Amino acid sequence: MVELAYSRVSGFLDEPERQERAYAVESSGTSDSHYADKKPEFDDDGAAFVRSYRHMWPLLLAAGFLVGVSYGIENLVKKYEIDPSYGNWTMAEYKEANIVGTRCEGIDHESNWKQLKRKLLQCRRGQYYDPMHDDCFACPATTPNDRVFSVFWETQSDCSHLVKNVHTRYVTHVIWSFLEPLDNGTVPNQFQFWSQEHIKDCMLQLRMRCIKNMVAIGGASARKQFLTLNDPGNLARFKKSAMDVMLESVLDAIVFLVLSLDARFGLDGIDVDDETGNMLGTHQDWSTYHAPVVVNYLQALRDGMQLVVHGLLMTYGHTGMNVIQKPDEPRYILSWDEFPFAWDPPNPTNKDYPGCIMFQEGEDGWHRCYEPKISKIVDFVNVMMYNVNGGDWVYGVIMKDTLPKKASAVVPPEKLILGACSGMGCVLGQPAGQEVFNAGNGSAYYGGTMLWSGTIDILYENSTCMGRMGIAGNYGVKMPFRATIT
Repeated sequence: MVELAYSRVSGFLDEPERQERAYAVESSGTSDSHYADKKPEFDDDGAAFVRSYRHMWPLLLAAGFLVGVSYGIENLVKKYEIDPSYGNWTMAEYKEANIVGTRCEGIDHESNWKQLKRKLLQCRRGQYYDPMHDDCFACPATTPNDRVFSVFWETQSDCSHLVKNVHTRYVTHVIWSFLEPLDNGTVPNQFQFWSQEHIKDCMLQLRMRCIKNMVAIGGASARKQFLTLNDPGNLARFKKSAMDVMLESVLDAIVFLVLSLDARFGLDGIDVDDETGNMLGTHQDWSTYHAPVVVNYLQALRDGMQLVVHGLLMTYGHTGMNVIQKPDEPRYILSWDEFPFAWDPPNPTNKDYPGCIMFQEGEDGWHRCYEPKISKIVDFVNVMMYNVNGGDWVYGVIMKDTLPKKASAVVPPEKLILGACSGMGCVLGQPAGQEVFNAGNGSAYYGGTMLWSGTIDILYENSTCMGRMGIAGNYGVKMPFRATIT
Protein backbone atom coordinates (compact mmCIF):
# COMPACT_ATOMS: atom_id res chain seq x y z
CA MET A 1 0.00 0.00 0.00
CA VAL A 2 1.38 3.38 -1.01
CA GLU A 3 1.50 6.05 1.70
CA LEU A 4 0.29 9.44 0.62
CA ALA A 5 1.83 12.69 1.72
CA TYR A 6 0.39 14.39 4.76
CA SER A 7 -1.41 11.21 5.77
CA ARG A 8 -0.97 8.63 8.47
CA VAL A 9 -1.49 4.96 8.55
CA SER A 10 -4.64 4.06 10.53
CA GLY A 11 -4.78 0.82 12.42
CA PHE A 12 -8.59 0.76 12.41
CA LEU A 13 -8.79 -1.80 9.60
CA ASP A 14 -5.73 -3.71 10.65
CA GLU A 15 -6.17 -7.28 11.84
CA PRO A 16 -5.78 -7.42 15.65
CA GLU A 17 -3.09 -9.60 17.02
CA ARG A 18 -4.37 -13.01 18.11
CA GLN A 19 -3.42 -14.43 21.46
CA GLU A 20 -2.85 -18.03 22.21
CA ARG A 21 -5.73 -20.04 23.64
CA ALA A 22 -6.35 -19.49 27.28
CA TYR A 23 -6.85 -23.21 27.58
CA ALA A 24 -4.16 -25.72 26.78
CA VAL A 25 -5.22 -28.16 24.06
CA GLU A 26 -4.01 -31.68 24.16
CA SER A 27 -2.29 -32.82 21.00
CA SER A 28 -4.57 -35.75 20.43
CA GLY A 29 -7.78 -37.43 21.59
CA THR A 30 -9.34 -34.25 22.93
CA SER A 31 -12.47 -32.63 21.63
CA ASP A 32 -13.59 -29.04 22.03
CA SER A 33 -16.41 -30.14 24.34
CA HIS A 34 -13.88 -30.85 27.08
CA TYR A 35 -12.56 -27.31 27.18
CA ALA A 36 -14.96 -26.29 29.89
CA ASP A 37 -13.59 -28.96 32.20
CA LYS A 38 -10.15 -27.46 32.21
CA LYS A 39 -8.96 -25.03 34.90
CA PRO A 40 -8.11 -21.57 33.67
CA GLU A 41 -4.55 -20.61 33.22
CA PHE A 42 -3.75 -16.98 33.94
CA ASP A 43 -0.89 -14.85 32.83
CA ASP A 44 1.83 -14.00 35.25
CA ASP A 45 0.05 -10.78 36.27
CA GLY A 46 -3.23 -12.57 37.10
CA ALA A 47 -4.34 -14.47 40.18
CA ALA A 48 -7.08 -16.98 40.85
CA PHE A 49 -10.04 -15.92 43.16
CA VAL A 50 -9.80 -17.53 46.58
CA ARG A 51 -12.64 -17.13 49.11
CA SER A 52 -11.67 -15.72 52.55
CA TYR A 53 -13.11 -13.76 55.49
CA ARG A 54 -11.40 -10.60 54.33
CA HIS A 55 -14.08 -10.25 51.67
CA MET A 56 -16.73 -9.79 54.38
CA TRP A 57 -15.77 -6.15 55.02
CA PRO A 58 -18.99 -4.77 53.44
CA LEU A 59 -21.02 -6.81 55.93
CA LEU A 60 -18.94 -5.49 58.80
CA LEU A 61 -19.53 -1.93 57.66
CA ALA A 62 -23.27 -2.58 57.40
CA ALA A 63 -23.37 -4.11 60.87
CA GLY A 64 -21.46 -1.15 62.30
CA PHE A 65 -23.84 1.27 60.63
CA LEU A 66 -26.85 -0.58 62.05
CA VAL A 67 -25.38 -0.56 65.55
CA GLY A 68 -24.62 3.15 65.31
CA VAL A 69 -28.14 4.03 64.18
CA SER A 70 -29.67 1.88 66.93
CA TYR A 71 -27.45 3.52 69.54
CA GLY A 72 -28.42 6.97 68.33
CA ILE A 73 -32.14 6.23 68.42
CA GLU A 74 -31.80 4.72 71.90
CA ASN A 75 -30.15 7.90 73.17
CA LEU A 76 -32.85 10.05 71.61
CA VAL A 77 -35.54 8.03 73.34
CA LYS A 78 -33.75 8.10 76.69
CA LYS A 79 -33.37 11.88 76.42
CA TYR A 80 -37.10 12.21 75.75
CA GLU A 81 -36.56 13.39 72.20
CA ILE A 82 -38.74 10.70 70.60
CA ASP A 83 -41.89 9.11 71.93
CA PRO A 84 -41.46 5.36 71.26
CA SER A 85 -45.19 4.71 71.55
CA TYR A 86 -46.36 7.30 69.06
CA GLY A 87 -43.19 7.80 67.02
CA ASN A 88 -43.45 11.59 67.20
CA TRP A 89 -41.07 14.21 68.51
CA THR A 90 -41.75 15.29 72.05
CA MET A 91 -39.22 17.43 73.88
CA ALA A 92 -37.46 18.42 70.67
CA GLU A 93 -40.71 19.82 69.34
CA TYR A 94 -40.89 22.22 72.28
CA LYS A 95 -37.21 22.81 72.86
CA GLU A 96 -37.06 25.86 75.08
CA ALA A 97 -36.28 26.90 78.62
CA ASN A 98 -38.23 25.15 81.35
CA ILE A 99 -40.56 28.02 82.18
CA VAL A 100 -44.31 28.43 82.37
CA GLY A 101 -46.58 31.07 80.94
CA THR A 102 -45.16 34.53 80.36
CA ARG A 103 -41.40 34.43 80.08
CA CYS A 104 -39.83 35.12 83.42
CA GLU A 105 -36.07 35.27 83.28
CA GLY A 106 -35.86 35.14 87.05
CA ILE A 107 -36.68 31.43 86.98
CA ASP A 108 -33.95 30.68 84.48
CA HIS A 109 -31.33 32.63 86.38
CA GLU A 110 -28.62 30.32 87.72
CA SER A 111 -28.10 30.52 91.44
CA ASN A 112 -26.45 28.41 94.10
CA TRP A 113 -29.16 26.15 95.53
CA LYS A 114 -28.06 26.59 99.13
CA GLN A 115 -28.32 30.35 98.81
CA LEU A 116 -31.53 30.12 96.77
CA LYS A 117 -33.13 27.81 99.32
CA ARG A 118 -32.25 30.12 102.19
CA LYS A 119 -33.85 33.09 100.46
CA LEU A 120 -36.87 31.15 99.27
CA LEU A 121 -37.65 30.06 102.81
CA GLN A 122 -37.95 33.72 103.73
CA CYS A 123 -40.81 34.10 101.26
CA ARG A 124 -44.36 33.68 102.45
CA ARG A 125 -46.66 30.99 101.15
CA GLY A 126 -48.02 32.17 97.82
CA GLN A 127 -44.77 33.92 96.89
CA TYR A 128 -41.73 32.92 94.89
CA TYR A 129 -38.19 34.19 95.09
CA ASP A 130 -37.06 36.18 92.05
CA PRO A 131 -33.26 35.98 91.72
CA MET A 132 -33.19 38.74 89.11
CA HIS A 133 -34.68 41.22 91.57
CA ASP A 134 -33.45 39.50 94.74
CA ASP A 135 -36.84 39.67 96.42
CA CYS A 136 -40.01 37.71 97.08
CA PHE A 137 -42.85 38.37 94.68
CA ALA A 138 -46.49 37.31 94.81
CA CYS A 139 -47.68 34.46 92.61
CA PRO A 140 -50.72 35.15 90.41
CA ALA A 141 -53.92 35.44 92.41
CA THR A 142 -56.64 32.86 91.85
CA THR A 143 -59.32 33.88 89.36
CA PRO A 144 -62.59 32.21 88.27
CA ASN A 145 -61.05 31.48 84.88
CA ASP A 146 -58.16 29.45 86.29
CA ARG A 147 -58.01 25.80 85.34
CA VAL A 148 -56.34 23.13 87.45
CA PHE A 149 -53.93 20.52 86.12
CA SER A 150 -52.91 18.44 89.13
CA VAL A 151 -50.46 15.56 88.97
CA PHE A 152 -50.04 12.82 91.55
CA TRP A 153 -46.46 12.02 92.50
CA GLU A 154 -45.73 8.85 94.47
CA THR A 155 -43.14 9.86 97.03
CA GLN A 156 -41.27 6.57 97.02
CA SER A 157 -39.78 7.71 93.68
CA ASP A 158 -37.09 10.36 93.27
CA CYS A 159 -38.96 13.64 92.87
CA SER A 160 -36.07 15.25 90.98
CA HIS A 161 -37.46 13.55 87.87
CA LEU A 162 -40.65 15.53 88.35
CA VAL A 163 -38.95 18.85 89.01
CA LYS A 164 -36.60 18.60 86.02
CA ASN A 165 -39.24 17.41 83.57
CA VAL A 166 -40.01 19.90 80.81
CA HIS A 167 -43.75 19.17 80.88
CA THR A 168 -44.16 20.41 84.46
CA ARG A 169 -44.69 23.82 82.87
CA TYR A 170 -48.29 22.70 82.30
CA VAL A 171 -48.82 21.59 85.91
CA THR A 172 -50.57 23.84 88.44
CA HIS A 173 -50.81 21.48 91.44
CA VAL A 174 -48.68 18.53 92.57
CA ILE A 175 -50.39 16.05 94.91
CA TRP A 176 -47.79 14.17 96.93
CA SER A 177 -49.02 10.68 97.76
CA PHE A 178 -49.60 9.07 100.16
CA LEU A 179 -49.84 9.59 103.88
CA GLU A 180 -51.84 6.59 105.07
CA PRO A 181 -53.69 6.92 108.39
CA LEU A 182 -52.76 4.39 111.05
CA ASP A 183 -55.26 2.07 112.68
CA ASN A 184 -55.74 4.55 115.53
CA GLY A 185 -56.48 7.41 113.14
CA THR A 186 -53.09 9.13 113.37
CA VAL A 187 -51.72 10.58 110.13
CA PRO A 188 -47.91 10.24 109.97
CA ASN A 189 -45.90 13.26 108.86
CA GLN A 190 -43.28 11.23 107.00
CA PHE A 191 -43.44 10.57 103.27
CA GLN A 192 -42.38 7.27 101.76
CA PHE A 193 -39.04 8.46 100.32
CA TRP A 194 -35.90 7.81 102.32
CA SER A 195 -35.01 11.51 102.56
CA GLN A 196 -37.63 14.00 103.72
CA GLU A 197 -35.23 16.87 103.00
CA HIS A 198 -35.05 15.80 99.37
CA ILE A 199 -38.83 16.00 99.06
CA LYS A 200 -38.85 19.41 100.71
CA ASP A 201 -36.25 20.65 98.23
CA CYS A 202 -38.43 19.45 95.36
CA MET A 203 -41.41 21.30 96.82
CA LEU A 204 -39.38 24.46 97.15
CA GLN A 205 -38.26 24.26 93.54
CA LEU A 206 -41.88 23.88 92.45
CA ARG A 207 -42.75 26.94 94.52
CA MET A 208 -40.26 28.86 92.41
CA ARG A 209 -42.72 28.35 89.54
CA CYS A 210 -45.80 29.05 91.70
CA ILE A 211 -46.89 25.41 91.47
CA LYS A 212 -48.95 24.49 94.53
CA ASN A 213 -48.06 21.47 96.68
CA MET A 214 -50.73 19.31 98.28
CA VAL A 215 -50.56 16.12 100.31
CA ALA A 216 -52.82 13.13 99.64
CA ILE A 217 -54.12 11.38 102.73
CA GLY A 218 -55.49 7.87 102.27
CA GLY A 219 -55.41 5.79 99.11
CA ALA A 220 -57.01 2.55 97.97
CA SER A 221 -54.94 0.54 100.43
CA ALA A 222 -56.10 2.65 103.39
CA ARG A 223 -59.85 2.05 103.07
CA LYS A 224 -60.26 0.21 106.35
CA GLN A 225 -58.27 2.83 108.28
CA PHE A 226 -60.89 5.43 107.37
CA LEU A 227 -63.59 3.18 108.78
CA THR A 228 -61.97 3.44 112.22
CA LEU A 229 -62.75 7.16 112.28
CA ASN A 230 -66.23 6.38 113.56
CA ASP A 231 -64.51 6.04 116.94
CA PRO A 232 -64.38 9.49 118.62
CA GLY A 233 -60.81 8.98 119.82
CA ASN A 234 -59.53 7.93 116.41
CA LEU A 235 -61.39 10.81 114.78
CA ALA A 236 -59.79 13.31 117.16
CA ARG A 237 -56.32 11.93 116.45
CA PHE A 238 -56.99 12.07 112.71
CA LYS A 239 -58.03 15.73 112.84
CA LYS A 240 -55.07 16.79 114.95
CA SER A 241 -52.36 14.80 113.13
CA ALA A 242 -53.65 15.81 109.69
CA MET A 243 -53.38 19.45 110.67
CA ASP A 244 -49.95 18.84 112.20
CA VAL A 245 -48.71 18.13 108.68
CA MET A 246 -50.09 21.48 107.55
CA LEU A 247 -48.97 23.31 110.68
CA GLU A 248 -45.38 22.24 110.16
CA SER A 249 -45.01 25.09 107.70
CA VAL A 250 -46.29 27.56 110.33
CA LEU A 251 -44.32 26.16 113.26
CA ASP A 252 -41.07 25.85 111.35
CA ALA A 253 -41.39 29.42 110.12
CA ILE A 254 -40.92 30.57 113.73
CA VAL A 255 -38.27 27.94 114.46
CA PHE A 256 -36.40 29.13 111.38
CA LEU A 257 -36.20 32.65 112.75
CA VAL A 258 -34.86 31.40 116.08
CA LEU A 259 -32.74 28.37 115.21
CA SER A 260 -32.15 28.97 111.48
CA LEU A 261 -33.84 25.69 110.65
CA ASP A 262 -35.45 25.29 107.24
CA ALA A 263 -37.12 21.89 107.51
CA ARG A 264 -40.68 22.57 106.40
CA PHE A 265 -42.90 21.37 103.60
CA GLY A 266 -44.83 24.57 102.94
CA LEU A 267 -47.94 22.69 101.79
CA ASP A 268 -50.85 24.46 100.15
CA GLY A 269 -53.57 21.95 100.93
CA ILE A 270 -54.83 18.42 101.53
CA ASP A 271 -56.41 15.95 99.14
CA VAL A 272 -58.55 13.38 100.96
CA ASP A 273 -58.54 10.06 99.12
CA ASP A 274 -61.11 8.22 101.21
CA GLU A 275 -62.11 5.32 98.94
CA THR A 276 -64.52 3.64 101.30
CA GLY A 277 -67.83 2.44 99.90
CA ASN A 278 -70.69 0.07 100.55
CA MET A 279 -68.42 -2.22 102.54
CA LEU A 280 -68.89 -4.63 105.40
CA GLY A 281 -67.55 -1.97 107.75
CA THR A 282 -70.28 0.44 106.66
CA HIS A 283 -72.98 -2.24 106.82
CA GLN A 284 -72.92 -1.91 103.02
CA ASP A 285 -74.70 1.42 103.37
CA TRP A 286 -72.07 4.15 103.02
CA SER A 287 -74.49 7.08 103.03
CA THR A 288 -75.96 6.13 106.40
CA TYR A 289 -72.93 4.93 108.35
CA HIS A 290 -69.85 6.70 106.94
CA ALA A 291 -70.97 9.84 105.10
CA PRO A 292 -71.65 11.70 108.40
CA VAL A 293 -68.13 10.82 109.56
CA VAL A 294 -66.69 12.21 106.31
CA VAL A 295 -68.59 15.47 106.66
CA ASN A 296 -67.39 15.71 110.26
CA TYR A 297 -63.68 15.35 109.58
CA LEU A 298 -63.77 17.46 106.40
CA GLN A 299 -65.46 20.28 108.29
CA ALA A 300 -62.87 19.99 111.05
CA LEU A 301 -60.02 20.17 108.54
CA ARG A 302 -61.57 23.27 107.02
CA ASP A 303 -62.68 25.19 110.13
CA GLY A 304 -61.05 23.58 113.17
CA MET A 305 -60.46 25.54 116.37
CA GLN A 306 -58.46 28.60 117.28
CA LEU A 307 -54.67 28.72 117.14
CA VAL A 308 -52.98 30.19 120.23
CA VAL A 309 -49.56 31.86 120.01
CA HIS A 310 -47.54 32.78 123.11
CA GLY A 311 -44.53 34.77 122.02
CA LEU A 312 -42.24 32.48 120.07
CA LEU A 313 -43.86 29.38 121.47
CA MET A 314 -46.93 28.09 119.69
CA THR A 315 -49.48 25.79 121.23
CA TYR A 316 -52.51 24.67 119.36
CA GLY A 317 -55.56 22.53 119.69
CA HIS A 318 -57.55 21.08 116.83
CA THR A 319 -56.86 23.79 114.28
CA GLY A 320 -58.27 24.06 110.79
CA MET A 321 -57.12 25.45 107.48
CA ASN A 322 -59.16 28.62 107.86
CA VAL A 323 -57.54 29.24 111.25
CA ILE A 324 -53.90 28.81 110.27
CA GLN A 325 -54.34 30.80 107.06
CA LYS A 326 -52.77 34.23 107.33
CA PRO A 327 -54.66 37.25 105.99
CA ASP A 328 -52.16 37.97 103.21
CA GLU A 329 -51.76 34.33 102.11
CA PRO A 330 -53.89 32.37 99.63
CA ARG A 331 -56.62 30.06 100.83
CA TYR A 332 -55.61 26.54 101.79
CA ILE A 333 -56.98 23.95 99.39
CA LEU A 334 -59.11 20.99 100.46
CA SER A 335 -60.11 18.46 97.81
CA TRP A 336 -62.10 15.22 97.79
CA ASP A 337 -61.69 12.21 95.48
CA GLU A 338 -64.93 10.71 94.19
CA PHE A 339 -65.99 7.79 92.00
CA PRO A 340 -67.86 8.77 88.81
CA PHE A 341 -70.68 6.30 89.55
CA ALA A 342 -71.39 8.02 92.89
CA TRP A 343 -73.91 10.23 91.08
CA ASP A 344 -75.90 7.35 89.57
CA PRO A 345 -79.39 7.65 91.11
CA PRO A 346 -80.31 4.79 93.46
CA ASN A 347 -82.77 2.38 91.89
CA PRO A 348 -83.36 -0.61 94.22
CA THR A 349 -85.91 -2.16 91.85
CA ASN A 350 -83.30 -2.60 89.12
CA LYS A 351 -81.65 -5.93 89.84
CA ASP A 352 -79.06 -5.52 87.10
CA TYR A 353 -77.75 -2.15 88.29
CA PRO A 354 -79.36 -0.47 91.32
CA GLY A 355 -77.16 2.63 90.94
CA CYS A 356 -74.89 4.07 93.62
CA ILE A 357 -76.37 1.83 96.34
CA MET A 358 -75.02 -1.25 94.58
CA PHE A 359 -73.19 -3.81 96.73
CA GLN A 360 -72.40 -7.49 96.74
CA GLU A 361 -73.54 -9.45 99.75
CA GLY A 362 -70.67 -10.24 102.11
CA GLU A 363 -68.03 -8.29 100.14
CA ASP A 364 -66.35 -4.89 100.39
CA GLY A 365 -67.83 -2.96 97.49
CA TRP A 366 -66.60 0.20 95.80
CA HIS A 367 -69.92 1.90 95.07
CA ARG A 368 -71.27 4.73 97.20
CA CYS A 369 -73.64 7.67 96.79
CA TYR A 370 -72.22 11.19 96.79
CA GLU A 371 -72.86 13.26 99.89
CA PRO A 372 -73.99 16.76 98.73
CA LYS A 373 -72.73 18.40 101.95
CA ILE A 374 -69.17 17.78 100.78
CA SER A 375 -69.56 20.35 97.98
CA LYS A 376 -69.74 23.30 100.38
CA ILE A 377 -66.66 22.24 102.34
CA VAL A 378 -64.09 21.35 99.68
CA ASP A 379 -62.57 23.43 96.89
CA PHE A 380 -62.35 20.63 94.33
CA VAL A 381 -63.87 17.22 93.71
CA ASN A 382 -61.50 14.96 91.78
CA VAL A 383 -63.55 12.60 89.63
CA MET A 384 -61.64 9.31 89.40
CA MET A 385 -62.54 8.54 85.79
CA TYR A 386 -59.80 5.89 85.65
CA ASN A 387 -61.90 3.66 87.94
CA VAL A 388 -64.54 3.19 85.25
CA ASN A 389 -64.72 -0.22 83.58
CA GLY A 390 -67.29 -1.02 80.92
CA GLY A 391 -66.12 0.19 77.56
CA ASP A 392 -66.51 3.29 75.46
CA TRP A 393 -70.28 3.48 75.88
CA VAL A 394 -69.98 3.81 79.67
CA TYR A 395 -67.43 6.58 79.24
CA GLY A 396 -69.81 8.30 76.82
CA VAL A 397 -72.69 8.14 79.30
CA ILE A 398 -70.52 9.72 82.01
CA MET A 399 -69.35 12.55 79.76
CA LYS A 400 -72.78 13.29 78.26
CA ASP A 401 -75.10 12.60 81.18
CA THR A 402 -73.48 11.91 84.56
CA LEU A 403 -71.14 14.90 84.74
CA PRO A 404 -73.12 17.67 83.01
CA LYS A 405 -76.51 16.74 84.47
CA LYS A 406 -76.24 14.70 87.67
CA ALA A 407 -72.88 15.70 89.15
CA SER A 408 -73.17 19.38 88.18
CA ALA A 409 -76.55 19.51 89.93
CA VAL A 410 -74.91 19.01 93.36
CA VAL A 411 -71.32 20.15 92.67
CA PRO A 412 -70.53 23.46 90.97
CA PRO A 413 -68.94 22.60 87.59
CA GLU A 414 -65.89 24.75 88.34
CA LYS A 415 -65.14 22.44 91.29
CA LEU A 416 -65.18 19.24 89.22
CA ILE A 417 -61.72 18.00 88.20
CA LEU A 418 -61.67 15.21 85.60
CA GLY A 419 -59.11 12.55 86.50
CA ALA A 420 -57.21 10.49 83.94
CA CYS A 421 -54.58 7.76 83.70
CA SER A 422 -52.06 6.78 81.06
CA GLY A 423 -50.32 3.66 79.79
CA MET A 424 -49.20 1.32 82.53
CA GLY A 425 -50.89 3.57 85.08
CA CYS A 426 -54.35 2.45 83.94
CA VAL A 427 -55.48 -0.52 86.02
CA LEU A 428 -58.72 -0.88 84.07
CA GLY A 429 -59.14 -0.61 80.32
CA GLN A 430 -59.80 2.95 79.18
CA PRO A 431 -61.05 4.40 75.88
CA ALA A 432 -58.30 5.48 73.52
CA GLY A 433 -57.44 9.14 73.99
CA GLN A 434 -59.42 9.50 77.22
CA GLU A 435 -56.65 11.57 78.81
CA VAL A 436 -56.87 14.16 76.04
CA PHE A 437 -60.67 14.22 76.16
CA ASN A 438 -60.66 14.70 79.93
CA ALA A 439 -58.06 17.46 79.73
CA GLY A 440 -59.89 19.30 76.97
CA ASN A 441 -63.36 18.94 78.47
CA GLY A 442 -62.05 19.73 81.93
CA SER A 443 -60.63 23.01 80.69
CA ALA A 444 -63.67 23.96 78.61
CA TYR A 445 -66.57 22.94 80.86
CA TYR A 446 -65.25 22.14 84.34
CA GLY A 447 -62.49 23.12 86.76
CA GLY A 448 -59.64 21.28 85.09
CA THR A 449 -58.04 17.86 84.96
CA MET A 450 -55.89 15.52 87.01
CA LEU A 451 -53.35 12.85 86.06
CA TRP A 452 -53.31 10.02 88.56
CA SER A 453 -50.37 8.18 86.95
CA GLY A 454 -47.97 11.11 86.79
CA THR A 455 -45.11 9.10 88.29
CA ILE A 456 -45.39 6.29 85.75
CA ASP A 457 -45.81 8.76 82.88
CA ILE A 458 -42.56 10.55 83.77
CA LEU A 459 -40.43 7.54 84.69
CA TYR A 460 -41.50 5.11 81.97
CA GLU A 461 -43.42 6.94 79.24
CA ASN A 462 -41.36 10.07 78.61
CA SER A 463 -44.09 12.27 80.15
CA THR A 464 -45.90 12.28 76.81
CA CYS A 465 -49.30 12.11 78.52
CA MET A 466 -48.54 15.22 80.57
CA GLY A 467 -47.58 16.99 77.38
CA ARG A 468 -50.73 15.97 75.53
CA MET A 469 -53.00 16.89 78.42
CA GLY A 470 -51.28 20.21 79.01
CA ILE A 471 -51.60 21.23 75.39
CA ALA A 472 -55.20 20.00 75.10
CA GLY A 473 -56.38 22.21 77.95
CA ASN A 474 -53.90 25.08 77.62
CA TYR A 475 -52.84 24.54 81.22
CA GLY A 476 -50.02 26.07 83.19
CA VAL A 477 -49.27 28.79 85.73
CA LYS A 478 -48.98 32.18 84.04
CA MET A 479 -46.02 33.69 85.81
CA PRO A 480 -46.07 37.46 86.38
CA PHE A 481 -44.07 39.64 84.04
CA ARG A 482 -41.46 41.82 85.71
CA ALA A 483 -39.21 44.23 83.90
CA THR A 484 -35.53 43.33 84.04
CA ILE A 485 -33.44 45.67 86.16
CA THR A 486 -30.74 47.36 84.09
